[in-house]
Amino acid sequence: MFANPTDGLTTTQQTMLDLALACDLRVADPAQHDAIRSRHKAIRNQQDAANYIREVENKIHSRRKIKNLRRR
Repeated sequence: MFANPTDGLTTTQQTMLDLALACDLRVADPAQHDAIRSRHKAIRNQQDAANYIREVENKIHSRRKIKNLRRR
């Protein structure tokens, strides 16, 4: 059975969201940190958390691709 996307976060999901925040802060421009932290604090449901985590994953993948292109 699938969870309702509007349900609140479990402890495990909150932990994954916090990890995504740490990764996001690591790859983002420091000028964006306040906005990133504000967005993280506003996430309350599973769908918003999933969207945020997916965005952070995409940022990391894009950054890796750029680094690899520069090494060539």
